[in-house]
Amino acid sequence: MPHEGMTPHVSGSTLSALARCAAGVREILECWFDNRPIRQEYLIVEGGRLAGTGARSYTV
Repeated sequence: MPHEGMTPHVSGSTLSALARCAAGVREILECWFDNRPIRQEYLIVEGGRLAGTGARSYTV
């Protein structure tokens, strides 16, 4: 599926897990709006290629 990002299903997640997810989303958005780099472990795709953990876990 080119040009698509997959996100985790959060049904049944604990409140603490959802809080960590929300904190990560906030960090990503703050970096984006401040024009700072987003941490590599948060990236799914970079420059049209798989990035982060996905780059080491999957092949296309």
